[in-house]
Amino acid sequence: MQTSNVTLSPLDGVVLVGFLAAILGLGFSAKLRDSSILQYLSAGRSLSMPAFVATLVSTWYGGILAIGDSVKAFGFGGILLFGVPYYIFAIVYALFFAERVRGADQISIPERLNQRWGKTAGLVGAGLVFMLAVPAAHVLMLGTMLHLLTGWALHPAIVVATIVGTLFLYKGGLLADVRAGLLAFVMMYVGFFVIAGWCLTHYPPGDVVRHLDPSLKKWDGGVGWLGFLSFFIAASWTLVDPGFHQRVASARSPEVGKKGLYVCVGFWMLFDILSIITGLYAISILNPNLSGLEFFPLLGNQILPPGLKAIFFCGLIGTILSAMVGYTLVSGATFGREFIARLKPNMADKEIKLWTRVGFAASCGLGIGIAFVVDNVVLDLWYAYSGAVVGALLLPITAIYVPRMRLKATSGWASTSMLLAFITSFAWLIWCKRTQNPNYEVSLAGQKFTLGTLIPGLIVSAVVLGIGEVAGRRALKT
Repeated sequence: MQTSNVTLSPLDGVVLVGFLAAILGLGFSAKLRDSSILQYLSAGRSLSMPAFVATLVSTWYGGILAIGDSVKAFGFGGILLFGVPYYIFAIVYALFFAERVRGADQISIPERLNQRWGKTAGLVGAGLVFMLAVPAAHVLMLGTMLHLLTGWALHPAIVVATIVGTLFLYKGGLLADVRAGLLAFVMMYVGFFVIAGWCLTHYPPGDVVRHLDPSLKKWDGGVGWLGFLSFFIAASWTLVDPGFHQRVASARSPEVGKKGLYVCVGFWMLFDILSIITGLYAISILNPNLSGLEFFPLLGNQILPPGLKAIFFCGLIGTILSAMVGYTLVSGATFGREFIARLKPNMADKEIKLWTRVGFAASCGLGIGIAFVVDNVVLDLWYAYSGAVVGALLLPITAIYVPRMRLKATSGWASTSMLLAFITSFAWLIWCKRTQNPNYEVSLAGQKFTLGTLIPGLIVSAVVLGIGEVAGRRALKT
């Protein structure tokens, strides 16, 4: 069949329909061991090493179309801006966080905030975690795939893709997500091995490199060392990402959570290599004026033969779908269990599950609304919107898991730090939009670089907690 952007052969259609039927079938056929909320949200904390690795790899890499956007913008530098910093922080998480996250009775970030900093901090944290977990980027990317495959207008495609892609979550919770994620994990690697291998065997790599813009050949993607430092700090998102936390908390044991992360880093490195190769070929082969979100699917459409094209598309769709479902689960659980249930104590599991499902719908609705208005996933969603939340959460959460950070600041200071940090970062975001500064750039030491929103919030958070620490120590001495 022919669409406005992609041409699919009958064989491609059969492969795609078969894949979608398989991934939805795996999700809908999930059978929970019991009706408890723990089983629903964390699969009874029993994820094996293969399940843990497969689902965390595919969920954390769900922004695959945006990787095409980042390669288009930063070329070879993409591996250092969006790869290496995340490996480092994942290893930091494995060393200092993983065993404590899995070893605790609490399964969510707001629970730990509540335990360490009190009820108000737990509620503030729940609101921030909900905003961070809203799957806006994945909603936009899955809608883009449906738009390209069917020729539908983008907005209806976003709505349909979101509804259909999350339906099985209402029934099976995390177990349904894991079952679908296992297939997504296999297909994402098969799909990118197919297209990267095809590119390397049919187009001389030297020609691709020679035709690249000089800025795309730089180690830093042309952003400078201050810009690189800003992107590096942004990767600390890993330490507070609620999807990351949920997978580790749901592992069968602390050892699975810790060792599994090292295995995940290896898989992420491999996939980064495959995606960077594919992205560089897309820059060389396709019209450079195309949207970066369309780079990967349109490259596959142009160069791959029937059958292989569909396999590549299955890898893209499965990866995005797995991440969208994973973050919808976290945001819905945060809404139902960490916010509503804390405002209304002694809720039964059945009622919490109902409010969690309401949270799924609310999260998807908000994600769709955001997806309708954003222009750039990397800058608008990851670097700006999410950065504002991460900057507010980073220090209060790190203080929970790093033993040496035994702060004496009281719970009120933690809540205030999160609120003021988020307000500061969000105000900076709005200011940049109003002043036509879409890259959130500032000048320092004669160099203009992208600051983002995480760093301003992090500075405010550090100042507020620092004042609280001084006040707390003085109170102890009196």
